[in-house]
Amino acid sequence: MKKKDFIYYASAALLLAVSVRPAYADEQESAVQPIQVKAEQAQDTVAKTASDASEKVESKGEARTDRQEEQENSQAEQNTESSQSVPASLPKQSQTKVENQSASIEETAQREEASKVDEVASKKGAVGNTTFYSAGHAGPASRSSDVAVQPKTFVDVSSHNGSISVNDYRTLANKGVGGVVVKLTEGTTYRNPYAGEQARNAQSAGLQVSAYAFSHYTSEEQARAEARHFISEARNLNLPKNTVMVNDMEDAKMKDNINRNTLAWADEMRKNGYTNLMYYTSASWIDENNLRGKGPVKTAQFGLENFWVAQYPTAKLSANDAKTLRYNGRAGAWQFTSQAELLPGKHVFDHSVDYTGRFTSQAKPVPEVAKGPLSGKISIENNDSLAGRFDVVISNVLAPQGVASVSVPVWSDDKGQDDLIWHHATRQQDGRYRVTVKASDHNNSTGKYHVHLYYTQLNGEQIGVTATTTEVSIGKTVNKGKPSGRVTIENNNSTTGTFDAVIRDVVSPNGLKEVLVPTWSEVNGQDDLVWHKAVKQADGSYRATIKSSEHKNSQGKYQVHVHYIDGSGQRRYVTETVTEVHQSRPSGVLSIENQNQISGTFDAVVRNVIAPNGLKEVLIPTWSEVNGQDDLVWHKAVKQADGSYRATIKSSEHKNSQGKYQVHVHYIDG
Repeated sequence: MKKKDFIYYASAALLLAVSVRPAYADEQESAVQPIQVKAEQAQDTVAKTASDASEKVESKGEARTDRQEEQENSQAEQNTESSQSVPASLPKQSQTKVENQSASIEETAQREEASKVDEVASKKGAVGNTTFYSAGHAGPASRSSDVAVQPKTFVDVSSHNGSISVNDYRTLANKGVGGVVVKLTEGTTYRNPYAGEQARNAQSAGLQVSAYAFSHYTSEEQARAEARHFISEARNLNLPKNTVMVNDMEDAKMKDNINRNTLAWADEMRKNGYTNLMYYTSASWIDENNLRGKGPVKTAQFGLENFWVAQYPTAKLSANDAKTLRYNGRAGAWQFTSQAELLPGKHVFDHSVDYTGRFTSQAKPVPEVAKGPLSGKISIENNDSLAGRFDVVISNVLAPQGVASVSVPVWSDDKGQDDLIWHHATRQQDGRYRVTVKASDHNNSTGKYHVHLYYTQLNGEQIGVTATTTEVSIGKTVNKGKPSGRVTIENNNSTTGTFDAVIRDVVSPNGLKEVLVPTWSEVNGQDDLVWHKAVKQADGSYRATIKSSEHKNSQGKYQVHVHYIDGSGQRRYVTETVTEVHQSRPSGVLSIENQNQISGTFDAVVRNVIAPNGLKEVLIPTWSEVNGQDDLVWHKAVKQADGSYRATIKSSEHKNSQGKYQVHVHYIDG
């Protein structure tokens, strides 16, 4: 709805006890009769909100030290080619370059003023490679042999880590990693462009996904704004509200009034339904640490068990040693290194142990990797003769030692192998692997392209599998046939009134600029027609989410058509289907609790709230049956931690009337 219309939902009639004299709300004498309650329920309608997106330069994990550069150069020099077992006709893979190593809070913090305690520790000798997180020489007072340590560890990632494949995450899982904390935002504008992919791939590998926001706030207002930005991105990524949401506190400017401001951040998060909160910071920032000096963060205000503490006793510490040391054992988790080489040659990670299970308890068992006779089939799809690109799809993937990764070396016939590129294929949910090859990456060569297939097995051995060829054109209209595709309906949700239109097996001989999904309900013809734009997915399909709220909330049969915009800008009809939309109506349970005859009060509680179109407010209009509705009050119910809504009704606000009270429930939609 466009305005705050009141939507009647439910009601209850309540009889306040009648004594010899009126029972006022502030009186202390007992009433004679118990309150009698009669509840009635009805149903109606309600909507939801959306969020915006913006960008900013990333901070955490971007700072790099000279020492790190030296370490990277040394590591790059030591890399050698992996062993290969390939047919003579297949190309040799060029040596893999070492990716930029990941930095973290450690390097960022070095820009700050270190505490006196840390300075003293650093003068006595290097315990780790940072004074900000040095354990010092005072002795690890927070070490504890009776602290429980979860069997699985976890890592955190940001845009500095770039793309991390499902296979890479599986490798981490095989090394005992059970969770990943993905950076979503920083401040009030920046969003990690890799966050969605990093989270999805981690989930596909069975890891538990948590999220963090890098904070800069110096006031309560700014803290709330940063929390709202964090929430907006979490919603964009469809993260459930029970996700562990971490406040990354390491900007030195935050130290003044950090407790008051952080409480405001936490309050804003909880108001929006995100209650599983954790706080990441250095040991030197908290008041309960193993250093000689105490930090400004008052852990008692947030619960020490809700802290994830960074402290590096040595430059590089193994997970097994960390589990033995158990620093900061009364906290929720301990980050023990920022130099974990869990994927040698690819990424360096921040690595942490989990004391309470908040970051790893939802991890799933690492799936068994299938092993068998060498097999693999190459298919060429979506060969776009105008744009000069095509998809390589590999199916029936199997190898004697199991497949760790799939590579697709590709080159054109033009000038031999001068344009050879080893493409990395990405595993899809159906078990196939896919990669898009662009002529622009191959010197814009046209004509015959050679497409070969290699596996890297779990034992590190690379093996050639098969090969094929395909023809590539650029800017050419071929008109080999009509465009085609297959549309299916998925995720038809009667609660939200939404469904997905998914287009697969896309063939567009004259190139493809866009896939459009014109959709309308059969109520009143095409008066609610909307041309939805489908978005290309990693598996080559196209997907559009259709919302009944964009189609006048019509229910019943929907027409779903598919059109392509080809490379020349022409719109081509492809296919169509129909689906049924039946949206649930609001529902819930209204009950009366805490009836107090002395004070003349009671609570109206609404549970099991379902609001398909979103919910802004729950209102409880209440009046006594004395003199009609002359004492009508619209009470606003407050959301509780358990998801229910509660309002306390006082007879003193209703002219101290006694007898039967009418208690109704209305929703205000989005």
